[in-house]
Amino acid sequence: MIREYYKFIKEYLNLAEIKKLYLIINIVTAFFYKLFELLLPLFASLIIKYLTENDVQMTYLFLILFTVDYLLYYISLYANYKIYGYNISYCYDKLTSKVFNKLVSVDGNFTHMFSKGRIMNTINSDIITIGDMNDEICEFLLGIFQVIMVLVIVAFNNIFVALILVVFTFFYIAFRNKADRLIDIYYSKSVSDDDKYSTLLTQIVSGLQEIKTFNMLDKLKVKLNTIQKNFTKHYGIKRHYYTLRDNDSKFITYGFRFLLYLLLVSLLALGYIDIAFLVLVISYHENLVNYISYFIDSTTAIREGNISVRRINDLLNYKSERIVFGNYDTSDIFGSIEFKDVTLKIKKDTILDNISFKINHNEVVAIVGEPGAGKSMLFNVLLRQFKPTSGLVTLDNIDIFEYDNATYTSNIGVVNQKPFIFNMSIKKNLDFVSKDRNKQIEACKTAGIHDFIVSLPKGYNTILRENGSNISGGQKQMISIARTLLTDAEVLLLDDITTSLDPDTAKLVPNLINKIRDDRTIIMITKKPDLMKEADRIIVLDKGRVVDVGTHKELIERNAIYQNLQTRKSPSRMGVFNND
Repeated sequence: MIREYYKFIKEYLNLAEIKKLYLIINIVTAFFYKLFELLLPLFASLIIKYLTENDVQMTYLFLILFTVDYLLYYISLYANYKIYGYNISYCYDKLTSKVFNKLVSVDGNFTHMFSKGRIMNTINSDIITIGDMNDEICEFLLGIFQVIMVLVIVAFNNIFVALILVVFTFFYIAFRNKADRLIDIYYSKSVSDDDKYSTLLTQIVSGLQEIKTFNMLDKLKVKLNTIQKNFTKHYGIKRHYYTLRDNDSKFITYGFRFLLYLLLVSLLALGYIDIAFLVLVISYHENLVNYISYFIDSTTAIREGNISVRRINDLLNYKSERIVFGNYDTSDIFGSIEFKDVTLKIKKDTILDNISFKINHNEVVAIVGEPGAGKSMLFNVLLRQFKPTSGLVTLDNIDIFEYDNATYTSNIGVVNQKPFIFNMSIKKNLDFVSKDRNKQIEACKTAGIHDFIVSLPKGYNTILRENGSNISGGQKQMISIARTLLTDAEVLLLDDITTSLDPDTAKLVPNLINKIRDDRTIIMITKKPDLMKEADRIIVLDKGRVVDVGTHKELIERNAIYQNLQTRKSPSRMGVFNND
């Protein structure tokens, strides 16, 4: 048992990187308040002893010692609580920084390994749980100390009674520890169920409008109910073992207490013990039960905390594919893109298969294909989130991985189908890219959103709610486009940007592309026939391969996949069930 908890504690300390000074002060203050608490029954029994012997001087002496000990107990306890607060803040800051730094450095496979619900629960719950671990470790270590000291003090007075308390202590700890192991198993399962529920709920909130449109609510409710039933089942079993542990342990405690009192009264009647020892044992038995309970509670907390430690370590120990960027720095970027025999394999799956094509400077190219054809992964490669297994991708005839990060990211801009807007003013959302007010206004005019912004009561200082929920999806998308235009990127990647637009706003996108096509290379993924027609060339993908390249007129005459895409009615790819 001790070896098991030593392993738990070691894993926690390695993860949390506790400040040594805080740890030392926490242990020292906890030791003293536990020690002073431990001495209280002893001083109480000595007061009774000398009071029954009519020794007034010694009675007053131990009464004074009792009072001083009580004051010292509360001073030490207060200091321990204060340092606990400092420690949990320090631990929280360290762990949130670790997790954040990890999240912003992972590759695209990370979200396939960890669901959004798992990630958010780790940040919101696991880190806070771990903050309590330092205090629980102190309780665990000093709980052992207190139990041992009680048994030593009783043994010093009567070895026979001490042996009886030893038997009770081992039996009581073994019983509660077994129940805690079972609680731990079902606690872990209920946490996993909560991750699944949070993930699905996040997806529902993100796609609520589409879910209602396609009448998916009933199916999603069934899925949510299934997860809820599993959670309720595992949580119920966990509570069952909690009840057994707590109620049955009380039965054991009270049963033993009755037998102990019967024994003590018999020993007192026979003259083997005096009234002071009787008070001492009764007091210490009460304390012993409390100490063991605190000790077991701390082991429970350490076990549950260790689950959080493992969950955070799973995130932090995720091994991203190491992608090394070069140090090529230039301000002379034109925006010519070329894929040369590019193959991308993830595990054993071939996602892109020997792809070759060239996109010229200032050309508008549409990437089209059925769902799963490899369109988004092609963008991920261009964004350097994945490195080709073989082949080469170049920007102006230079391997894209040879560019330094600042040069490349400043010249490759992207607008996603579900743009993210921060919970701050429109101006501050644009400030992330450029604080030049004139450039902001010009970018918003180009995106066709300026008139709407100035019509708002506070104009550019209007605060957007979380993820821009107080404006329409189309308005949010146009603000996102304006933000991307502020980058002055030579290459723009437009990832199905009309998905969240209403029909009237979507009609503005071809006009927008015509406005910006003279200054930039534009590569767009789209399902919209109207946008396909705006492209200078169209690249048709199927199962990770380029199956055709040409103009709209050429492809509509010769390519069956392209013909099918032109006539399809608004396909919807929700992704709601992706994390089954």
